[in-house]
Amino acid sequence: MEFLFKDINLQKLYLDFLNAENHVHLSNIANAETPFYRKLKVELLNEGEDLPLKVTHPKHITNKPSNPFAYKIVQEKEGLVGYDQNNVSLEKEMVALEKVALKYEAVLKFIQGKISSLDLVIKGTGGGV
Repeated sequence: MEFLFKDINLQKLYLDFLNAENHVHLSNIANAETPFYRKLKVELLNEGEDLPLKVTHPKHITNKPSNPFAYKIVQEKEGLVGYDQNNVSLEKEMVALEKVALKYEAVLKFIQGKISSLDLVIKGTGGGV
């Protein structure tokens, strides 16, 4: 039965990643005028990409990460620095925040569609033979 929710579980991991991005952008916006503040960003961890393993049987061990959306939060050292040594661009952060919101909404609609499909299958179409 786990295969029924595989896509939804993967999207949940992506929602967690987007949530972290959202918090980082909000933190950057809140500190846009804090002297010497360096903006934060969320980076995906790319585990297991160094050596792809050939898998010929479903029970073979793979080097695919269990969470393809594993991330870390890092401080961005580069970028345009203002007179107060702050590298946050309020306009860029607002645009990035809106992009995250649109992605989040799209993923939620995908999940809603999957659940609606499962609901339709469980309840049936109402027609019969």
